[in-house]
Amino acid sequence: MSDQKYTYWLRSGFYSGLQKAAVLLFGVGSVLVLTRTLSKPDMGTWNLFLVYSAIIEVIRHSLIKNAVIKYLNSSDKQEHAYIHTAALTLNSITTVTILLLIVFFIGPVSHLLQAPGLAPVMYYFLPGLLLLVPFSHFEWVQNANADFKGIFWAYLTRQGVSFGLIVVSLLASIHITLTKLVLFFDAGILCGALVSALFARKFLTGTLRVNMDWVKKLWHFGKYVFGTNISASVFRNTDQFVISSYLSTASVALYGVCLRISNLVDVPSQVLADILFPKSAQMMEAGNMEKVKFYYEKAVGAILAIALPVSFFILLLPKIVLHIIAGSSYEEAAPILQITILYGLFLPFIKQFGTIMDSIGLPKTNFAVNTITAICNIFICWSFTRHFGLMGAAYGTMTSYAICFIITQIILYRKIGSSLFNTFKHMILFYPDIIAVLQQKILLKWKVR
Repeated sequence: MSDQKYTYWLRSGFYSGLQKAAVLLFGVGSVLVLTRTLSKPDMGTWNLFLVYSAIIEVIRHSLIKNAVIKYLNSSDKQEHAYIHTAALTLNSITTVTILLLIVFFIGPVSHLLQAPGLAPVMYYFLPGLLLLVPFSHFEWVQNANADFKGIFWAYLTRQGVSFGLIVVSLLASIHITLTKLVLFFDAGILCGALVSALFARKFLTGTLRVNMDWVKKLWHFGKYVFGTNISASVFRNTDQFVISSYLSTASVALYGVCLRISNLVDVPSQVLADILFPKSAQMMEAGNMEKVKFYYEKAVGAILAIALPVSFFILLLPKIVLHIIAGSSYEEAAPILQITILYGLFLPFIKQFGTIMDSIGLPKTNFAVNTITAICNIFICWSFTRHFGLMGAAYGTMTSYAICFIITQIILYRKIGSSLFNTFKHMILFYPDIIAVLQQKILLKWKVR
């Protein structure tokens, strides 16, 4: 009965939801400030930096995070020290490799993207990149133990410090530059890592025990997730890279603001992905594929129930939303915002597909789907942008998402028997179910009093 009434999602998702919401709200706050402070070319360069820093975090998370969650939840406690050490080893090696790639290749990449300011910004990010090693390790350990409270406070601190330094600079009439922004970004990571350490210490084993078998096991599990998420990142960011190369960083600024707004609708999907992976992995271990199907349909239904009303509002009033968040100079991006909101509705299905495939032991399938669709998206987006300009990038990405949606639904039907009918049924039932749960909780509190 608790599953039917969403108590699992509410209990597990509270802090995870707050964490994702805090990250996006601080992101929107930054847009509110920076679109009115930076020139459009600088804002476009900053968007490209955020894309690259996000891809870097995806690379590290992909190789290690899901493997840590899976094996800490399915292995004996005496093995946990080996798992922790293997994760930290892979984390460090991956981070140093990325650092070297940045040092040697960011110059040519900046030239290709017509964004000369990107290279110095990435160089100033290198200390923050090294700080991400402890930050992410503490996060993964807490995630594996389904303890999202510390993760919330760590991300709140990280984002709050960065944003707070921007606000303080403006109040002190200090001119905001891209260099200052990335230094604020690094300071946020440092403070977030310190807070995360306080919450994660109860889950740490306190000893380092190197076992190459565990390093190999985490690598072999993570390599497919790594390939999958790299493909997904390429999929999600091809449009911005193409726009920068073919048009300008000013165009990236217009497009990037629309994506930031669209990402607000994607918060529930991010939250439930964190919760769904360990839960569906447990069901898979128990051989209960029917439950896996149930969790997938219920999760996507819940996401759509929240996302659709917000999406509908933005579709009707895109100029007002852009004016409030980015200012009048960004209102010209209203048609782009409408398209990004529309194709954002494919994301719940696609993201949860990936979560399910990884958790039921089919990362190769997830990797193949994401790689094929990412390659297709490069050519589709390039062709559409070349012929139709900025709007072409949005239409091209929407076309690619539609293709990916169809492919993933066919695979899910064959593997777990999921159906769109059940998903939309859960979406409709979400409203009375969530009201009933909240009423129960309110009544319980009154009885306790």
